[in-house]
Amino acid sequence: MRKKRRKHTRRAEDKILTLTVKVLQNLQRLSEGEDVDYTEDYADLVAMKDQVGRREEDKKLGTILCSTVEAVASNISRLLKEERSTRKVRITKASGKNHVPVRPFSSVEGWEAEQPKVGEKYRLYTHDGHVFATSPVTAVKSDYLQTQNSLYRIEVLSS
Repeated sequence: MRKKRRKHTRRAEDKILTLTVKVLQNLQRLSEGEDVDYTEDYADLVAMKDQVGRREEDKKLGTILCSTVEAVASNISRLLKEERSTRKVRITKASGKNHVPVRPFSSVEGWEAEQPKVGEKYRLYTHDGHVFATSPVTAVKSDYLQTQNSLYRIEVLSS
């Protein structure tokens, strides 16, 4: 019986399952930083979504499957893009108030939440899992940022 089944072409459901696994494996590799193109397999999966079964609920499941895979792929791409734009920096307080988080001439290293913008607080995610935040930024130069209370020198360690 098993040999007979293998002689025949695979059912549409088997092909869809195989394609889904292939797309998910490619998305996993993409999430690990590999340069992977999953779009061709995903397009084949979308083309087959109506062949999942004859019942209406089967067709809905095919549509949900495709939209979920697309959402996961989109989220992975967005997160990877954000990660690539994150810089590891060291900020050194050049002047300002002498209060506990950062005294003048001391440094903080971490990853930027985003590059400094006038009118917004500047945030760093430090190695120990804390978040360092300045008062709102009033001016930004290539290697300095001025806040309402302090002046910081920025050194980009990696980008």
